Amino acid sequence: CTMSSTGGRLFKRVHLLRHGQAMHNPRAEAAREADPPCSFDEFLRLMKEDDAFDAELTELGREQGKRAAALPLAAQVDASVQLVVSSPLSRALDTAKLVLPTATAKGKVAFVAHDDLRERSGWLLNAKRRPRAELAAKFPGCDFETNLPTEDDTLWTDELETEESTAERGYRFLCWLARRPEMDVAVVAHGGLFHYMLNSLRPRVVASDAASRRFVNTELRSMSMVWTGDGGGDDASSKPAEGENVHTVFKLDVL
Repeated sequence: CTMSSTGGRLFKRVHLLRHGQAMHNPRAEAAREADPPCSFDEFLRLMKEDDAFDAELTELGREQGKRAAALPLAAQVDASVQLVVSSPLSRALDTAKLVLPTATAKGKVAFVAHDDLRERSGWLLNAKRRPRAELAAKFPGCDFETNLPTEDDTLWTDELETEESTAERGYRFLCWLARRPEMDVAVVAHGGLFHYMLNSLRPRVVASDAASRRFVNTELRSMSMVWTGDGGGDDASSKPAEGENVHTVFKLDVL
């Protein structure tokens, strides 16, 4: 195992990357960044009006990816990272390939998709993934077999996934990542998923203010991830009652 240990705690370098602008983002993102910002309900309404199945990157989103790839941090991560894990939604996969071209070209051992990294699911078609076979044909260098448990999307429903359920998927992913041998990992996913994973799981996940702030499109944020425990407790039934100890506790801070 290549994981480092610091005073009995285990350590990895984790680089979180949010996807570039996608078809459902422009109006909703602009409204959220206005002064004053729109309400969350208005944000969802605008995304619903501009919704598209497995929403692709816009031309601006692709340009954002190219610009991000030219930054020193991205070049450093691209050269050193041992594993790239991406949401199986096309906008995340395309962003991974644009920003981390060398790392994602290493093949299925080093570039994998994980269902738990998907954006908050349900109601919006942009959160619905393609079948595994279609994804494999579209992104032949990525492993879609190991961590996508079903051929078709069984997570998506007509109802919007709860914030709690989205956060639990984030915790489950962190437990999976803790059990991986790689100590330098890039994770490519979505602003909502990152928000709930880093802000809604205390005391199991404690992220600093700098680590947990909102991600902008194609932002690459490097952080340390330390934890106690063995990466167990990665299902919803493991959620502790108030006052109980938890099996695996994660702390994240920017590097």
